[in-house]
Amino acid sequence: MTEPEPGRLPTLHIVADSIPQAYFRAIKAVWENGAAMRTEYDRKDDAGEYIDPPSRDARVLIEVKDPFSQPRFPPISFCEIGVYIAEIMGAKDYKVLPMSKLLAAREGKPLPTSEWPYTYHKRFFAHPELAQVLVEDVIQKLERIERQHHVYLSGYSLAIQGLIGSLLNKQKLFGGNVDQIAKVVETLVRVPHSRRAICTTAVPNLDPFLIEDIPCLRELQPRCVEDENGDLVLNVSTVWRSRDLYKAWSDNVIAVTFLLQIIAQQIEAKMLENGVSKKVRVGSYADYSGSLHIYGQDFGAVAGDEVRGLQSFFETFDEESFVARSLDSDTARDMLVLSQLKVLLEPKSIGQWKFPPESIELVKDLIAKIESGQLIV
Repeated sequence: MTEPEPGRLPTLHIVADSIPQAYFRAIKAVWENGAAMRTEYDRKDDAGEYIDPPSRDARVLIEVKDPFSQPRFPPISFCEIGVYIAEIMGAKDYKVLPMSKLLAAREGKPLPTSEWPYTYHKRFFAHPELAQVLVEDVIQKLERIERQHHVYLSGYSLAIQGLIGSLLNKQKLFGGNVDQIAKVVETLVRVPHSRRAICTTAVPNLDPFLIEDIPCLRELQPRCVEDENGDLVLNVSTVWRSRDLYKAWSDNVIAVTFLLQIIAQQIEAKMLENGVSKKVRVGSYADYSGSLHIYGQDFGAVAGDEVRGLQSFFETFDEESFVARSLDSDTARDMLVLSQLKVLLEPKSIGQWKFPPESIELVKDLIAKIESGQLIV
């Protein structure tokens, strides 16, 4: 293990052929070269002393040359990947609070634990327009002044609503939601090599006020490169503010690259509508994390713990055995993804999650497309 010089957060670069290989190399690199850093999640005892050691942390750029290279699913995972894929495809967007309620976070008020401030899918496919948030904020403040000072300002609130409504109807400039993915597809159909096809999850006048749950994934930028046959290869870059390397990185990448298939298919279909016949496939995937870390509470699993009888990650695996024990897409589809998606359609799950009809139909459609081979897990 190499300690970086004091006061410096190291920057690491990893290139790998597949997701499992990249995952193993990233764990090894951050473990051996990361800086010792405290986190907001380190546990303390009753006396206020830390229980967990500081995390290992680094800035890391990882390229997976082919995210659909087999095997694709690492042998360790900490989520139900089928459920997570459904979430990133929009099955749980209904749980996201409307902006009128999310604005309570700006006043330091806690948000309901049963509802969410965002999903990646909703931020990409229905990003809240800034002006809508500001208008709702103004209206709420006017109403609060009314209550506190016993004055009547509702006429002004209605006037503001009417003005914005007029702009919405006439110019489509403000309010509502923005489908950033549709815009990305439109841009790349027109100019496949464009550097302007980019999506963001950021809502700057909201996110800094969220107490805990701020989006980790910040940007997604697809670009098309021609291959030797003149077809298009979708190379994608993502930017993440923070990642749990040991327990989340690989599941994030599997779900995000699953979504990229949809973008590639939409680009190909739109080009064909325009009379251009080109195949479009998912190619190289790169992600940069401002903080890629291994939490101190997971050091027992990574470094081993004699007292608890835990063998270290690196005693259990070397790179070759880690990749060899990974699952290919066909096996993961049948063992994990489809079975987990089908559980979501059981009455107990529908009642537990309170799925609306559109979420149920989305999961059914997802199952059908995976079973038919239209989408690869």
